[in-house]
Amino acid sequence: MKNILLAFFLNSFFLFCQNGDLKFNQTHDKEFCKQYKNYSKFDSYTTKDGLLISIGDTLNLGKAFKTKKKYNFSDRFIYIAKGKAKGNDTKDFKFLEHHQGEAYVIIENIFVTHSDDNAYRLWTNRKEMPLYVSIFVKNPQIGLNSGSILSAIGKTSKFTVLDIEKAFEFGEVINPNKPLSRSEAILKLKESKDLFELDLISEDQYLKLKEKLTPIIMNN
Repeated sequence: MKNILLAFFLNSFFLFCQNGDLKFNQTHDKEFCKQYKNYSKFDSYTTKDGLLISIGDTLNLGKAFKTKKKYNFSDRFIYIAKGKAKGNDTKDFKFLEHHQGEAYVIIENIFVTHSDDNAYRLWTNRKEMPLYVSIFVKNPQIGLNSGSILSAIGKTSKFTVLDIEKAFEFGEVINPNKPLSRSEAILKLKESKDLFELDLISEDQYLKLKEKLTPIIMNN
């Protein structure tokens, strides 16, 4: 009976703490931001580019963003840390190594933290400062459930994407909704024209794609 009551309490507590869908524009709305404490959890997040990501979804890690520091080249990720990392002080974090990228991971948790960016210091109330979205993920190919004894020993299967928008921006997480650049749009339009002239796509298909790509080409 005690176990049943404990399970009921824990489930109720989890449901109470979990929020619904968070959208990018809400993370920069003062009135919205002040409702939430650091590490408030959400079921899903709709990114700046309109990508909906939810608990249980799969993300594709990209490559480490290489930075040059004096005479050394960093080959570690800058927005993905090992284990469950929380807080704004990143000096104690252990960051993902380059060879751990280009892997599929599963979202286990989505949470927010109020920004400490100096650009927002005029927002005197800390609770009103913008939220950045962090994600706990697990690599199913590493650890106890991977089926590999070598992988299960001494390897961390859980990581934290510290800021999902920055991770998308720098390619540390692959963004399937990433907008085309001007050069990419021009190349795609040229390819579609070639396909049309070869009768591999219809004129209607070509004109629809041209209509979609023209604003990207003209507005950059």
